[in-house]
Amino acid sequence: MSKGNHKQRGMTLLEVMVALAIFSTAALALMNSVSLNVRFTHSLGDSLQASWLAENQLAEAALAQRDFPAEAREGDETMGGRQWHWREQRVDTGDNGFANEVAIFSEGDDSHPVITLRVQTPVIGEETDAAQ
Repeated sequence: MSKGNHKQRGMTLLEVMVALAIFSTAALALMNSVSLNVRFTHSLGDSLQASWLAENQLAEAALAQRDFPAEAREGDETMGGRQWHWREQRVDTGDNGFANEVAIFSEGDDSHPVITLRVQTPVIGEETDAAQ
């Protein structure tokens, strides 16, 4: 039996190591992508719940036919099994107008709002001028 006639079966150690390196790189990229997607979905859910809460605050003010106060008014509310902190106030927009603004914060993080919703109130003087 000569060794030259013997056909090689299987993979060499070098081929296995290259295949593992390629597989591990692909798996790492896939895991990173899935992790990013999960974080984005969680953030999107937070933004959606915060926007509902802000819209509720604006709807309550509209139903009561009241503007927000000039000084910030704050409160807490539970929505979606989570505690949310809201801050509402009337702000000057700089063009002789005012806006009702609601900022919604997640529980324990009052430094950066999840969402801020601002609704411009019409200036009465401009409406009467346009009507004449």
